[in-house]
Amino acid sequence: MFKPSSCAGAVTLALAFSIQGQAQPITNGVIVISTRTASDALFHRISSSTLYDADDFKGPGMACPGDTAMATLLQDHGYVTRLIPEWLLRPDAIDPSGGAPDPTPDNYYNGGGGPTLNQSNALYSASLVIISGSGSSADMPPPNTNGIPIIMGEHSCLGDQVLSGNSSLYMYGNKTSGNQTATTTGPNQYMLVVATNHPIMQGIPLDSQGRVKIWRDPYPEENAHLPPASTSPKPNYKYSWTYVDIGEGKSVLAPATVVLGVMADVTNRAVFAVNPAGGELYSANGPGNGETNHGHYVHFFVNEHGSGDARRAFNALTDLGKEIFIRTCKWAMGETLQPYKAIGLIEVSQVNATQIRLSWQGSADKNYKVLATTNLQGPADSSNWQTIVQDIPGSNGIISRKLDISKGPQYAFLRIAPMP
Repeated sequence: MFKPSSCAGAVTLALAFSIQGQAQPITNGVIVISTRTASDALFHRISSSTLYDADDFKGPGMACPGDTAMATLLQDHGYVTRLIPEWLLRPDAIDPSGGAPDPTPDNYYNGGGGPTLNQSNALYSASLVIISGSGSSADMPPPNTNGIPIIMGEHSCLGDQVLSGNSSLYMYGNKTSGNQTATTTGPNQYMLVVATNHPIMQGIPLDSQGRVKIWRDPYPEENAHLPPASTSPKPNYKYSWTYVDIGEGKSVLAPATVVLGVMADVTNRAVFAVNPAGGELYSANGPGNGETNHGHYVHFFVNEHGSGDARRAFNALTDLGKEIFIRTCKWAMGETLQPYKAIGLIEVSQVNATQIRLSWQGSADKNYKVLATTNLQGPADSSNWQTIVQDIPGSNGIISRKLDISKGPQYAFLRIAPMP
């Protein structure tokens, strides 16, 4: 918090900082994100959904905002992404227009261009497949056998349930699962971390109860312009946990499945788990049968809630929730993770009556920006934090910036943020 004053030493500052550890070399290849078949103008004809999403006057239409946001965040971190309908990853895919059958899923896994682009390039093969749950459970594709890791946000596909697409990962047995959706704030926004030493979670700051806030609070105007409640509009702010009930007498873990986090307010519900490549899976024949996966499997906590929803769950993640997502992708693709590290504040000093100097320990693999607010109790997002300076080049060592406070409010709070 700073207060402009003509007296040296009269400045008091409050700052908040965070930074990711050193970045790892970017994995070559493409991250394939399967999105709703029912949002595609052609493939909705073979979807289990009876509605073409563009026909739904309540929206969101021909795009899943959460899947798009996920792809955009990955691109911000340097990855190439490819959004395709789930049906293109199914071996029983057909051409809904009545033409020749579509190429096999291997075409999309191995860098193929699809029917309208008769080209391929192995350098664009999939390095990760993400299934967000934005589509219909009956449309989901089976797990690949190419060793490509899978991040799964569709609860129906996590256990031993046999669906039409044979899409189950068998990370759990006797699966009892669901999507926990909410628009309220409170303990239900938090994940209780139960495996703090797993590479994905190492260094992630937790509160005094061992929790991390996964879902942010709503923006002040996020739902301000919805149609009347009598029309049952789809709220723009809504989040959805992908959970599996691991309480007594409920679902059981496959031998190699490790739970990383549970819902903080319903601790028998696992929402974040992994089963590493070659890990033993659950089988109706019992453990020890030798069935293993072909690549890292992840049960991820975000579910886009599919049909009849705004599908904006990913957009409701906190900054730490997004950080955990990126670290999850890196882990799944075999990248070595450094523990998440808090930024090191070196010095805050007053240069003169109108200027202060901020100095912090930086990293060459990040750019930085300085944000300010007059309301520290407000939302931790752009509706409350104004960008003061951005595009500050990073460097390994101390980074300093002088700020002119002569025209600032009497009290303000500053925050330094690494980008992305």
